[in-house]
Amino acid sequence: MALKREYEQIDAIINARSLAIVGATAKPFKFGSYFTSSQLSFGFKGPVYLVNPKEREINGMPCHPDLRSLPEVPDLVYLAVPAHLSMDILKDCADLKVKGVVMLASGFREVGEEGARLEREALSLARRGGFRIIGPNCFGIYNPRNRLALLPGPDFSRRTGDVAFISQSGGFSVHVGRMGKDLGIDFSAIVSYGNGADLDESGLLRYFSRDPQTRIIGGYLEGCRDGREFFHALKEAGARKTVVMWKVGKSGPSQRATLSHTGSLGGSARIWEGMFRQCRVIEVSGVEEMCDVLLALKHLGRKPGRRLLLCGGGGGLGAHGGDLAEAEGMQVPPLGEETASRLRDVLNYPGAAVGNPLDIGTPLTPIPVFAAAMREAALDTGTDILVFDMALNFAHGLFGDAGLEAAAEALLAVRRETGKAVVLVLYSRAIGGGDLALEGTLRGLREKLLAGGVPVYPSMARALRALRLANA
Repeated sequence: MALKREYEQIDAIINARSLAIVGATAKPFKFGSYFTSSQLSFGFKGPVYLVNPKEREINGMPCHPDLRSLPEVPDLVYLAVPAHLSMDILKDCADLKVKGVVMLASGFREVGEEGARLEREALSLARRGGFRIIGPNCFGIYNPRNRLALLPGPDFSRRTGDVAFISQSGGFSVHVGRMGKDLGIDFSAIVSYGNGADLDESGLLRYFSRDPQTRIIGGYLEGCRDGREFFHALKEAGARKTVVMWKVGKSGPSQRATLSHTGSLGGSARIWEGMFRQCRVIEVSGVEEMCDVLLALKHLGRKPGRRLLLCGGGGGLGAHGGDLAEAEGMQVPPLGEETASRLRDVLNYPGAAVGNPLDIGTPLTPIPVFAAAMREAALDTGTDILVFDMALNFAHGLFGDAGLEAAAEALLAVRRETGKAVVLVLYSRAIGGGDLALEGTLRGLREKLLAGGVPVYPSMARALRALRLANA
């Protein structure tokens, strides 16, 4: 019953149907201004009420003096006022029986005893009123389903996906959202929870492990208040969903940083690593690594296989890829004799080298030959994943947009017709903006391939690291 109640409370916040922004303002360089403009431009699907006794109108919308003057009690209140002004508003929230409050301001536990006292008072008011708190010291919630926006996040994707991300850091929650959008990762929600005074990593893990919209859970973690509770929440989440965690605060300097950032204690690296292993959690480091692994999991699933078939136009690419694969603990096994024989029939011209890595030879390979070679390579039963390396500017110079489209179609056909996992490494070697005109081409190809279940990476190193971690 307690778990059901917690799920309903969190769901009422993340999928709120009405919203009030207390501290809304048009004045620049204030949280209330950033969040108000972000949320209004993102287009929340329910009513949005702006509250500020010093404002009459913001962006053509009326501004109310306080929560009690609103025409209805909002589900969710975003509190964009300084810490010392928060308590009176929280008293109104308690009296009105709102469902949830997001507290953006810093100045609580992370700054010392006086801030900790304010945090305890906020919790006491939440318990009295029966509402739950996200924060304080956070950026809030991004949810494409009801169009809740992070601070700041008006440029986030409007598409709903199946990846949830929870983060003690507001900045990293925004970085993951934006990089995820560029990589083609769609989210069920992102929650920046800051100090986690009330709803913290444990409660959010329990929620997303039960959320039917969420298949993969990612997280940035500095520390936790209750190690035993977190372990049980993480173990349950790892049993229900695929979980990816980026844990900081393992070294002395980073532990000091996390304490001053969100008031969290980091803990021993060995303890955290052991916990992640027990809970079937994939551990990553950094925004790029987090997003790269989420991309692999989204399209290839957990444990897609370690046996790679590396392909490209050039022997050097294959040799470099082989070194990277070995460094990541991946395998590049010899081709089966039947596969090799069929490929020799297809690539029967000077320059091609049939093997694994597979060198398709001359860069002027006709598209029908390329398509046939990729299909025969994909049918090799001794490998799990076909990884193709393509230099965009080089290929575009030879084949143009139409040729690149045809090559993408060939890789999609391989994925669709053979069931083989396919990964494309797509990049430009130009430095200094010389190939900016190709940016639109790259984006178009990436969107096309992602829609067909082929993840696209900007380098072989990032692709192979993501595949190694997806197999963890």
